Amino acid sequence: MDFVQRWSDFWAQPDPAGVHTIAHPDIVMTWPAVDEPLRGLPVWEARIVGMLRRFPDLVLTVTGHAFNGDLCFISWRANATVGGRPATWEGIDRMILRDDRVIESLVAFDTHDLRGAAA
Repeated sequence: MDFVQRWSDFWAQPDPAGVHTIAHPDIVMTWPAVDEPLRGLPVWEARIVGMLRRFPDLVLTVTGHAFNGDLCFISWRANATVGGRPATWEGIDRMILRDDRVIESLVAFDTHDLRGAAA
């Protein structure tokens, strides 16, 4: 199964226990509104736990992708309930792959409508 399909399968039903299927143990992530990069698989798993606590019905759907060697871009659309209302937002992940898993990621999306959502 190719990387984009694994990424899509993961985010169709996100489960922190399965993050190792798409992420390298030494992953470094740059995340919107977070000052320092997230480092390591346990930190990324904890971030997913927090996201699912805030947005238990979160689903990301791939809207496009491109590769340049080990560099992968995936654009996506997120759907979740935010503050009791359905919400949709779009973003992009710019990822460097090692051994067909993400070793470095820059995640970009507008956090404005998500600020203040229940923690």
